Amino acid sequence: MHFKNIIFDLGGVILDINMQKALNGFAVLGLPESELRFDVGEAADLMHRYQLGHFSTEEFCKLVAARCNPGTTPEQVANAWNSICLGIPERKQNAIKALKQRANVYLLSNTNDLHWQYCLDHWFNANGNRCEDFFHQVFLSQDLHLEKPHAEIFEHVITTINAVRGTESSDTIFLDDNLDNVNAAKNCGIQAVQITPDVDWIEHFDSLNYIA
Repeated sequence: MHFKNIIFDLGGVILDINMQKALNGFAVLGLPESELRFDVGEAADLMHRYQLGHFSTEEFCKLVAARCNPGTTPEQVANAWNSICLGIPERKQNAIKALKQRANVYLLSNTNDLHWQYCLDHWFNANGNRCEDFFHQVFLSQDLHLEKPHAEIFEHVITTINAVRGTESSDTIFLDDNLDNVNAAKNCGIQAVQITPDVDWIEHFDSLNYIA
């Protein structure tokens, strides 16, 4: 099947991540893992609200630093939080650029300004690259004040894309590592695939003759 629109998630699909590195980094700063549990942790709640664009980066880092050891600086908080970002392999960068020559390529991510700027500085706007070399448009939770897997963010994205491209929801494929997000996209009429360690999306598109 030929897809006119391809929507990528960021972390776990394009960006290699390791949450444990961030947990370890915050532990060194005196912030226990219990604070970072998304079901009960107060620091995790700050991170969630930051991801939705409720805080500036400066405000976020100061608020988290206040929960760490005395003397912890906002810069140390930023470094600990960004340690989750391991890298974007060159083969993935090249594959996305190749796909962009064959289809409309988008990014849809639950992310925050620290992680996004880190990705821009190290990969998307680095080494001669520009973000527009990879994506026709970027949709981020921090900008939209919406997040996956809520239907509202998928409806906003697909409505925006279809209005610009004259396409239908069924013309779009969405790739995410989170099954809840995949199912939410499907409920909005979007084709969706869960990316797991044993699913290589580059090979998937290569088999469809999207990548030369």
